[in-house]
Amino acid sequence: MTNLENLRNIIQPNKVEPSKSGQKQKTGSGESFGNMVHDYLSKVSEDGSKASDETQKVLADKKENVHDAMIALEEASLSFQMMLEVRNRMLESYQELKRTQV
Repeated sequence: MTNLENLRNIIQPNKVEPSKSGQKQKTGSGESFGNMVHDYLSKVSEDGSKASDETQKVLADKKENVHDAMIALEEASLSFQMMLEVRNRMLESYQELKRTQV
């Protein structure tokens, strides 16, 4: 399941896909939030390493196409910025929860 499908399941909780036999048991209305965050962080890390590999290929003159390296760098940059924004929103939510009186 892709990240977009995960987001759709969060927005539309009635649409839950059946779990496959090789997957972990899902909780509630889809994949747990911790697993989603972990998967996204792994994707950000993969984007960064891909961008680094592409840059090294260009610098070592093994690849003439600089466009692919630039695209990989921009993808890595955007995914990292998105990760930072998600982190900031999570911290804001946590601080708001701390301020609520019980």
